[in-house]
Amino acid sequence: MKIILYSSVFWPSIGGIETITATLAENIVKLGHECIVITETSSDSKENYSFQVVRQPSLQERFNLARKCDLIHSNGASVAMFPFAKINKKPFIWTHNGYQVSCVDGLGWVDGEPAPMSPWSSLKYHFRKKGLLHFCRESIKLAVRRYVANQVDLNIACTNWVAQRQPLKKQIVAYTPYCLSQFEVAPKNQPKKYDFIYVGRLVSEKGLIELIRAFHLLLSHPNYQEKTLAIVGSGNMKPGLEKLVEQLSITNQVFFLGAMYGSELVETISQASIGVVPSIWEEPMGGVALELLAAGKNLIVSESGGHAECIGNAGLRFKNGDYQSLYQCMVKLSEDRQLAQQHLKYAENKLKEYNEVKLTKKYLELYKLVVNNKLEEIL
Repeated sequence: MKIILYSSVFWPSIGGIETITATLAENIVKLGHECIVITETSSDSKENYSFQVVRQPSLQERFNLARKCDLIHSNGASVAMFPFAKINKKPFIWTHNGYQVSCVDGLGWVDGEPAPMSPWSSLKYHFRKKGLLHFCRESIKLAVRRYVANQVDLNIACTNWVAQRQPLKKQIVAYTPYCLSQFEVAPKNQPKKYDFIYVGRLVSEKGLIELIRAFHLLLSHPNYQEKTLAIVGSGNMKPGLEKLVEQLSITNQVFFLGAMYGSELVETISQASIGVVPSIWEEPMGGVALELLAAGKNLIVSESGGHAECIGNAGLRFKNGDYQSLYQCMVKLSEDRQLAQQHLKYAENKLKEYNEVKLTKKYLELYKLVVNNKLEEIL
């Protein structure tokens, strides 16, 4: 098959959608099919992929690419390739890695606070927040997304959580593949420099203020005054977080390490004992949690969202936004080594479900069913 995989953002942009797209495309090619990634992200660097990347193509180029493919798969919020699929009578699949059909912002989180996640409530919220012009513009966009979701050949929710939050016609659940193999090679017995580690963007919805407050509370306990926390990532909250750490007088035990990728990131993760994913908002899928799990880390994640679904019994959960609940989990994992070892055993089986080749094969099976018009076998 010849597959067009559309991702509005792609490398050198960094994020979950970019990672998923690259992993899926690489494995599609590895399994003997052709894959072309179309993206709106520009790049001047030399491409070194096993698949073709077409950046910011013209309308004519999009039409020609669609005409020559077997299927178009949109990975993420955008429906930019849907008209070209329709004109050329090609099947169109849409993977939902967020809540773009349910709410204006696609996250349920706006300007540092929770936002409604149902269409009408979301529109009213944005009208009050940003005015009539914004309301009218976003109403049209949301209406288009909802229309397309009802017209596509198949909607794919990245987790059961997303499927329940965003019920759609012709929808199934298929976990999106992450490249976990690069984290599985992380040294497991390396001396530990950090007791806890966070990996991700430094933005409000990720719960970093709650993480720092929970860690500060932990340090007040006589048995845990020497604990350390590593924060890996970049984002607009960094200055505020550094100020908070300074105000709490814990600068010697909280380390802001900046953004890391590849082997440097794997090496740093290997130097930590417990991974914390403290998101306040409802993460659609638990990519970071799975990467930390693959690296052999014990985990603490927020209970509402895709992280908890993905790790199952291989970690502890706390109530989103509740730093005292997070603190209690930090104490529990620090004290109970038997529980920590039990979680790692659970992780071995859990990770088998997220093998990137296995998940890509499932996507290829779905592609074939759609191309051959046999979706009734699974819907």
